[in-house]
Amino acid sequence: MDSFVPDRQIKKKVIDRMRRCGVCHHEFVPDDIKVVSRKPAMWTMVVECDECHARSFVAAMLHDSDPSEAREALRDLSEGPGSGFEDAGISEESSISKAPPVVTDDVLDMHEFLRGFDGDFQKLFRSA
Repeated sequence: MDSFVPDRQIKKKVIDRMRRCGVCHHEFVPDDIKVVSRKPAMWTMVVECDECHARSFVAAMLHDSDPSEAREALRDLSEGPGSGFEDAGISEESSISKAPPVVTDDVLDMHEFLRGFDGDFQKLFRSA
């Protein structure tokens, strides 16, 4: 059981620092944090919001380590497929919408809409 104490402590410190999702403001819980790697001086983690599925990458420095190592680890995490998500049990497709891809006609339709849009979102959503 003692082997789980560091996980809880590290996750608690991450939650104490981050508190809420920067996108939807959902309050984080320890289950939102997936440990990607553990090294003696640094852990890398992915914090995924349970509500909106926004992700943040975290490098927790456990000792007086070189911050450049943390920056490099975070850069490696954020470089797309094969970036360590599989190790954390996170599927890269888990947060990808099943909606059809955006095509040229979608962009042109949005361009035409925005050309005539006056910025009144209340009116826009009342008419929907």
